[in-house]
Amino acid sequence: MSAEEVAADRDVEAAVAFLLRSTRARPQTEAELRAKLLERGWGRAVVEAALARGRALGTLDDRAFARAWVADRGLGRGYGAARLRRELTRRQVPEGLIDEAMAAVEERDEEAVALELAAERAARLPPDLDPERVAARLVGFLTRRGYPEGLARRVALRASGLDRRWD
Repeated sequence: MSAEEVAADRDVEAAVAFLLRSTRARPQTEAELRAKLLERGWGRAVVEAALARGRALGTLDDRAFARAWVADRGLGRGYGAARLRRELTRRQVPEGLIDEAMAAVEERDEEAVALELAAERAARLPPDLDPERVAARLVGFLTRRGYPEGLARRVALRASGLDRRWD
């Protein structure tokens, strides 16, 4: 083995060690890790070799990342489909894997999930807060969570009690 090959192998080992440390801190996509390795000055050949080894070790798996992201934030925290898709796209998960992962939330009743979130949030607001203010805060909360504005308004009216005000 030549001196260049030994040096390249050492660089790959160092890059793999970085990948292992970095993914231990928090899950990351392959694209995010590629960018980090390149920022640290490793050449493209070393980066690709390190990523290939990371995939072989099971450290890098964008499919598993996307599924876990959707399960945690979509099913666990109640984020809307638009926000989930936007976040996965920002994290550079391939579109096909995003579509596959999003199947877990596409079958849920978005309005029911949003209503449950809004009711929980409304219960934590000051009891003397005007219902119009409650509804406005809930609309903002739900749209930040990734729900369409029309659905957020409909749910906020119900959760704030404004839909019963005219009865």
